[in-house]
Amino acid sequence: MENTLRSVSHISFFFFCVFGALHLSASMLMIQELDSRFMTLIYQSMDLPFLLAGLVYGTSRLSIHAEHILGKSKIPLIVCGAISAVLFLIALYFNFVLPDVQF
Repeated sequence: MENTLRSVSHISFFFFCVFGALHLSASMLMIQELDSRFMTLIYQSMDLPFLLAGLVYGTSRLSIHAEHILGKSKIPLIVCGAISAVLFLIALYFNFVLPDVQF
């Protein structure tokens, strides 16, 4: 189980870095007023994949370290996964159900 979690951790860290770099670079280019339709599309579409990759990475790393402390129990993975799923569902709700606030 630990090898699987380590593999998931490495892959999700890679995606976290890629999605984070895309999201942050698009926001920086928008701040510099290089606002093109492509940058706006990247900025608006990379927030949820960035969050999901971060939650998967955080959950896998926390479960690995909790397994070293608590032994070979699946309870830390279930608890961390449930908290991450709830956080992601809240983010989905705010992203799709609530209307965008115009400044």
